[in-house]
Amino acid sequence: MKTTMPTLLAATAVTVSLLGACDASGTTTTTGGAQGCAAFEGETISLVVPFSPGGGYDSYARMIAPELASRLKAKVIVENRDGAGGLLAINSLVTAKPDGKRLAIMNAVGVGGAAVAESSSVRFGLDKLSYIGRVGASYHIFSTSAKSRFKSFDDVIAADRFRYGSTGPGAADFVNGQLLKAIFRLRADIVTGFEGSEENELAVTSGKVDGMTGDFDSRLPAIRNGDHRPLLLLGPERDPQLPGTPALMELQMTPQQRALAQAQVDLLSLGRPIVGPPGIPADRLSCLRTTLQSLLQDSAFADKAAKSGRPINFMSGADVDRLVRQVLSAPPEFRSIMKNAYAGER
Repeated sequence: MKTTMPTLLAATAVTVSLLGACDASGTTTTTGGAQGCAAFEGETISLVVPFSPGGGYDSYARMIAPELASRLKAKVIVENRDGAGGLLAINSLVTAKPDGKRLAIMNAVGVGGAAVAESSSVRFGLDKLSYIGRVGASYHIFSTSAKSRFKSFDDVIAADRFRYGSTGPGAADFVNGQLLKAIFRLRADIVTGFEGSEENELAVTSGKVDGMTGDFDSRLPAIRNGDHRPLLLLGPERDPQLPGTPALMELQMTPQQRALAQAQVDLLSLGRPIVGPPGIPADRLSCLRTTLQSLLQDSAFADKAAKSGRPINFMSGADVDRLVRQVLSAPPEFRSIMKNAYAGER
């Protein structure tokens, strides 16, 4: 999938120059701390996956772990800690000793959304986590059945009724539905109860519901085989794989609509970052950030990841920090919509 980071490349370069870089062995070249990467040599680092084994998050973690271990001269173990859509793992992480030896790959869309919604189940401030860097991100696609009467997103806006399928309150597809309803004043009913995206997809294909949103890469097969019709990419610009599908941010909108749409895109852009507890010492955080960056920007590793169906879409930890602050500074209406979405309001 096309990345949307041209404007961030310069910022990333500045970040790297400020933080320093690791040499081939993974040792930091900064002089800002007495330990840096040396603090990890011979140690064990836990990389927590907030879901059960076998999924996308688990696959990314298991690809990254041995490479990080080699660069840091440490042992990196993958630990699965499923529960509460990823919240259980992050709630536990924030109480860990901030020595950089316990990290997690986070579902930032779901967990970040819960934090924005001020859910009672969240035990941390989104801007308090230590962000190491983003591994992957994928914008979402809004699609209908290829046999549907809805030929464009304008048709959805004009419809007297639209049945939107979702797995349930708090899920990314439910949040997407709530935001699209609010931005465009859609006369849509959100139909919940599907056990997963595959069941939702079948409901769209059969016509039980009119449409859904989902991760771009996950929805692409149904589009390519002719079962689904893409109507809108929830992103800043069109994707070259679907050049005929408009992007959310290119639509005509009022300033208020555009602000909400940008907040939605920003939330999706958080993707899958690797995070640590608050307060990791600067020299250790610098080492982790630059080591992860050297790995994820290594062309051989990126090619291997892409071939395995887990493409890398890197963003530096400093840039994830900035994006988090941008999400948290979204209009009050965005936070209100998020609260309703996590409360289950349709």
